Amino acid sequence: MRGLDEADLSKQFADKALKAMLGHDIAPTPQNYAIWYTHAAGTLPELTRTLDILLSNKQPFTPDLNAELYARFFDASGQLTILTDAGGRLTHIVDQVRKHIETASGEASAFGRTLDDFSEAIGGDGKEPTTIRALVADLVVETQRVAERNHTLEEKLNKASSHVNELKQHLETVQKEAMTDALTGIPNRKSFDTRLREAARDAMESDEHLCLLLADIDHFKRFNDTYGHQLGDQVLRLVARTLTDSVKGRDTPARFGGEEFAIILPQTSLDDAQTVAEHIRLGLMRRKIVGRDKTQDYGSVTLSFGAAEYRPGEPLSNFVDRADAALYRAKRDGRNRVAVEEKDVEEAKAS
Repeated sequence: MRGLDEADLSKQFADKALKAMLGHDIAPTPQNYAIWYTHAAGTLPELTRTLDILLSNKQPFTPDLNAELYARFFDASGQLTILTDAGGRLTHIVDQVRKHIETASGEASAFGRTLDDFSEAIGGDGKEPTTIRALVADLVVETQRVAERNHTLEEKLNKASSHVNELKQHLETVQKEAMTDALTGIPNRKSFDTRLREAARDAMESDEHLCLLLADIDHFKRFNDTYGHQLGDQVLRLVARTLTDSVKGRDTPARFGGEEFAIILPQTSLDDAQTVAEHIRLGLMRRKIVGRDKTQDYGSVTLSFGAAEYRPGEPLSNFVDRADAALYRAKRDGRNRVAVEEKDVEEAKAS
């Protein structure tokens, strides 16, 4: 009967998912079906919350948005190997602990029987003192043996606990390394993608501003070719440090790729985002690049910025594309400047 109930429930979820997909003109691909079946079943509260917001805002479920939803909530293949390895190690540790506990349980039961035998042996009348002393001596020996075994068990459990802590630290390190750019020490593109999705969700839920800055180091290739990759790496680290020092709170600077950087600015209007970009641009322009021996001055580097504001419910690829288009215009117009998407809109209206 239980199996029949589960089958009926699954059919209801499937019907509900297909109806929702049909109603919103969503292609019935396996990936899209996974999204809407899970929404119908309510097994992923964060997915349900996100879809409910999109539905209330009457957002169209474009192929890009559908792909983004699937990547966010279902595509975890990148972490599968790490988690599988960690799971295997943890299973081994748990199995060892279980065996230790089973052994201790058996020894405790045996000691309990020893105590029962002692009680029976000493409880009768007419026992000689020498007999009693012998029984007590035997009990002392057995008690010492149990104490030693308990001490050994405690050591084994402490060792297992240490292994679990090491595994926890290993996973934290792996996660941090996977989300951090090795050269600059700031979040990498993968971390940026994750944080941008979270920031977009929060912006939709709170109805607050969310802006994105994309920045590109001007003439970086020429600088790299002229002075070498070592000094080029120094410039990348300088830019990353400048971005980190210039933001606060929930803002997220990240290396977007190559000589491109990004800053996610939650609860920030487009005007304020432009102000942040100008502050960073001017601050970096005033800094000089010098050699390790402090004797050679390589001048300064400049940044071009593009700024865009999130439109609730839009595919994040569109959001990034608008910031990238603004960045392209800043570089086209002479570099070392900040361009915002509003100018793109005004130009389009005027044409």
